[in-house]
Formats: sequence, structure tokens, C-alpha cells
Amino acid sequence: MTKPVISLERYKIDKLLYFHNLTEEELSVDSNFEINFQAGTTKDEKNGKVTLKTKIIDKDNSRKIEAEISGYFSVNDVEDVEKYLVINGTAIIFPYLRSAVSMISALDSAEAIVIPTVNVLDLIKNNNS
Repeated sequence: MTKPVISLERYKIDKLLYFHNLTEEELSVDSNFEINFQAGTTKDEKNGKVTLKTKIIDKDNSRKIEAEISGYFSVNDVEDVEKYLVINGTAIIFPYLRSAVSMISALDSAEAIVIPTVNVLDLIKNNNS
């Protein structure tokens, strides 16, 4: 049996902020959902890290969540390691980010904030532009 190209070793919530009673300025922003990512490897390309960051403004309930989560991966010998980390690593840790945001917002309100599922390839294209 062949080993997977990347394997999730662990994930870590780096930042999780929850705000209530936003100011008019905070509520007037154009975009109420942002998501970005970063990926990289160690010099020997044996380990990799993918970090997802999101900022969500729930205008209807005057609240905001900022979250950042990192996944740490072991990498098997393969070309284009960064490509696998960006695409597969993002797809692997995205559900953890989504779950954390939903859980925290549900603790404070009957209406949980649910990040929509995303097409990782579209996310990468949008992040690069």
C-alpha cells in the first residue's frame, strides 16, 4: 500500500476572537466573509504547514468572528509538495475551521455562523488574484 502524499499530524487553533455589538464602521464593510491561506514546507520538504484565516461579520446579529487555524503535515517524497499542501492541506483542515466557528457562535446564540463549503481550487484562484 502506498503512503499518502501528505498526512495530517495535528492541527492547532492559533487565534479565535468573537466580538459583539459592532460599531457602525465595522457593520458598513462591503465583504462580510474573508478567507485566506498560507502554505509552506521545511527546507528538507519532510514537513509542511497550512494556515487558514477567516473573518466573518454577521451584520444581522452584530457580531464578528476572526479565526486562524494551522495544520501540520508530514510529507512523503513527491514533486510539487507545495501544490499538494495548498490544495489537499487546505481541503483537510477547512472542516476544522468551519467547525470551530460554528461551535463558538452557537454557544452564544441560537443562530450559529456556518461557513459555507468552498471549492478549494476556486479559493486558491481568488487568493492568488
